[in-house]
Amino acid sequence: MVNSRTKGRAGEQEVARILRDELRLEIRRNWQQQAAEGGSDLTGVPGWAIEIKRGKNIRLNDAWQQACAQALRVTSRPVLIYRFDRQDWMAQVSLYHLRPEMHDHSPCTMALASWCKLVRLELDAAES
Repeated sequence: MVNSRTKGRAGEQEVARILRDELRLEIRRNWQQQAAEGGSDLTGVPGWAIEIKRGKNIRLNDAWQQACAQALRVTSRPVLIYRFDRQDWMAQVSLYHLRPEMHDHSPCTMALASWCKLVRLELDAAES
């Protein structure tokens, strides 16, 4: 049986590698802040607080609430990156952070690759 802590750490490392490759940013596991105050799982994506979940029975509503609470503490936008066993990585964000004019805070789910493209567009726009 796989230890859930080991599985979680492996998930964080896998997502960190994906984000480094896709976003060309220095992404780090935030283990010290996680232990001290329950902070975001990864750091390095400007403006985003990243929570990662990996497993068979992820309670998405609880994980989303955790991601939102963490983001609020650091005044960033929440993103929940998750993967059920034997499935692809997904990203969940607030619709408000995609289209603020809609005033709708419903969670919106997409493939992790799509979220990376959105972030890359934001980063490119900020650089120009």
